[in-house]
Amino acid sequence: MQLETNRLKIVSFEAELFMPLYQLFCENETVMKSAFKGRTLTKKEFLEVLSNDFILNDEEQIGFVCVLDKNTGDFVGFTGLIPCDFLGDKDDLEFGFVLHQNHWGKGFATEIGQFWIDFAKNELQKHRILAAASPHNHASINAIKKLGLTEVKEISTENRGSRLVFSKEF
Repeated sequence: MQLETNRLKIVSFEAELFMPLYQLFCENETVMKSAFKGRTLTKKEFLEVLSNDFILNDEEQIGFVCVLDKNTGDFVGFTGLIPCDFLGDKDDLEFGFVLHQNHWGKGFATEIGQFWIDFAKNELQKHRILAAASPHNHASINAIKKLGLTEVKEISTENRGSRLVFSKEF
């Protein structure tokens, strides 16, 4: 999968992205305190996420993908569209993004979110999309609200802790 927005390339996992992903997941406490388990992952946990959740070929459409800056080629972070049933519908998809702090405050989260909204609506013919964020992650919450999603409820998840769930109907 290689798709793009105005400023970003969205690409399937490739071997040269292993180290930047590993460093983000396993060494970057600043970023990971608001993502996944609220902490950096162990190498074993990272390898499980990489093998189970990342898109490894161009046929898949659901899963995590890497985000690169189109102009510089720099690794920005990762994003994805994953199945969820936060609202009791097993057909729902959640989009999310985890960006390296060097790329915060540039509007990339909103750009990525709009990409997923358009993709879910136009390519996958979905009737709504969901997003979830830690109640403490105000930057992500602001980006999600800017995209027109409405807070629906707060949930507690086994692996991710407390999350605010947002929805947008098409």
